[in-house]
Amino acid sequence: MTFSGQNPLRHGRGFAISLIAGLCIGCAVNSVPIRYLQLSDGNPEPAQTDTPLIVMDAVVLPDFLLRDELLLRDSDYLLRYDANRRWSEPLDLGVQRVIASRLEQELNTRQVTRFPEVPRGAPDWRLRIEIQNFEAVGNEVMLRAEGRWGHTSDATTVTAVVQFDERVTLTTVSDTNIAHRMSELLWKFSTALAQSLRSSST
Repeated sequence: MTFSGQNPLRHGRGFAISLIAGLCIGCAVNSVPIRYLQLSDGNPEPAQTDTPLIVMDAVVLPDFLLRDELLLRDSDYLLRYDANRRWSEPLDLGVQRVIASRLEQELNTRQVTRFPEVPRGAPDWRLRIEIQNFEAVGNEVMLRAEGRWGHTSDATTVTAVVQFDERVTLTTVSDTNIAHRMSELLWKFSTALAQSLRSSST
């Protein structure tokens, strides 16, 4: 027995393939590429001396900041994570890297060791940093943080505490401007940390 016309199985298979292809094209058209943001130390001038020797502990961040996505805060009670804008490295490591580099310039020392690195000699100071907020809020970015200096000879003694709470305005909401402004906040925090240590050393 013979049948005229198209094979119904072949017709159904062709329709399914066309449907899948159409969906894939639609996904490709509507998808937004992921952009990776990086904090910058601003390329400071290199330090010239090897003192003081400073050890930076791991930077402490709240759980809500331990995400790859950029955090956008709508209110005290509402947060959003931008899946298309992500950090190129864990945020705590990026903060630690930038502050260590800026402190080397501010204090003119090549000896700022970042946890878990081992210092080259007996350290003079230990720095503990806790970040409470580091995010975009409307047309601003904010940093609220605390730094604690202590002598390594007595790890239980805190010599100086730096409370930092500042915001800077975004000129645009571009990825580059957000990363730049957030980096600038870390530079200001580093300056405050350096000034505090100098005051404690005199």
